[in-house]
Amino acid sequence: MSKKENISKFAKTILTVKAVIVNSQNEILLLKRSNKILNPGKWDLPGGTLEKAETLEEALTREIQEETGLKIEVADILGTAEFAKENKQFKNEKRGLRFLAYYKSGEVKISKEHQQYEWLSFEEALKTLSEKDGFEQEKKVAIQKAQEILEAKSAFLGWKRALADLENYKKRAVKENEDFRRYCLEALVFDLLPVIDNFDLALKHVPEKEAENNWVIGILHIKKQLENVLMENEVSLIETKIGDKFDENIHEVIAEIEDSQEESKSVIKEIVKNGYRIGDKIIRPTIVKIS
Repeated sequence: MSKKENISKFAKTILTVKAVIVNSQNEILLLKRSNKILNPGKWDLPGGTLEKAETLEEALTREIQEETGLKIEVADILGTAEFAKENKQFKNEKRGLRFLAYYKSGEVKISKEHQQYEWLSFEEALKTLSEKDGFEQEKKVAIQKAQEILEAKSAFLGWKRALADLENYKKRAVKENEDFRRYCLEALVFDLLPVIDNFDLALKHVPEKEAENNWVIGILHIKKQLENVLMENEVSLIETKIGDKFDENIHEVIAEIEDSQEESKSVIKEIVKNGYRIGDKIIRPTIVKIS
């Protein structure tokens, strides 16, 4: 037996690549084969045979460009298809790879291999293809697989969006809780400030000889406790001293005192009420008299 005769006993494999092409309306492209070629008048997916030295993606994009004029983006492998055609001395085995691809651009211009094309929804395409015909049934399986993949991707994207929405909700809830806490704190501080002001006013008028009086020491201790409560809640005193330059951002003027010295103008001469802030927010400016 010659080498040529020996080779002829082995299968000759032909590899085909075809795609379920999905457009932005979630429709897929079906082509009706010409009456002058194999499997005439049957519905088919666009694609063709792999040529020598081509990659699968190169072959698929080339065949679809030649058959339809469309540009695509290859996405996922859907599966394989196997069928054989008997010959006298050997078997030609056709094996196929089926892909999911996305339409990118172009208008459908079918080649002489086909006589008609349709953009159909998945449901319409599955109804169009016959379950009894092996050629169309194989394409139907590929479409069903594509539909499953797209539904899984959609569910995954929905899950990711839901997760992102949940994270955003958590962030909003934290911010809203913090804003509410600050609102409540500001309200409390506004109620406490007159009390602290009265402490300051009362202590200003304590005679020097009474400074060591137990009653005065007790009042100072209570005032200090109030100030500590404020500090623990991020409420701080706006540091202001006599002689500081007036700053409209943190000071409020209620009176001006005459001063003949030019360099003394807009200088703080008296602190009427202390100012406070929560974090960076001024809740009450320091009330002052300036020159």
